[in-house]
Amino acid sequence: MVTFITINKLEIENVKRVKAVKTEPSSTGLTIVGGRNRQGKTSVLDSIAWALGGNKYRPSQAEREGSMVPPFIKL
Repeated sequence: MVTFITINKLEIENVKRVKAVKTEPSSTGLTIVGGRNRQGKTSVLDSIAWALGGNKYRPSQAEREGSMVPPFIKL
C-alpha cells in the first residue's frame, strides 16, 4: 500500500540557510523550489524531512547562523 502526503501550507523560520519561507501550493498542487547556489533550497527540503520524520531527521546544523531565535517549522 502506498501512502501519499499532501502539504497544504509550509512555514519555515531560522532553519539552516532559511530566514523565513511561507508557501502554499498552486491550484495545480505543484510547488517548485528553485534558486541560485546557497539560497536555501536544500534547507527547505531538509526542513520538510525534519517536520515529517521528527528529530531523527533534524539537520546537524539546524539553527540559522547568527540567529537568536530558535528554528520553527509548520506544515
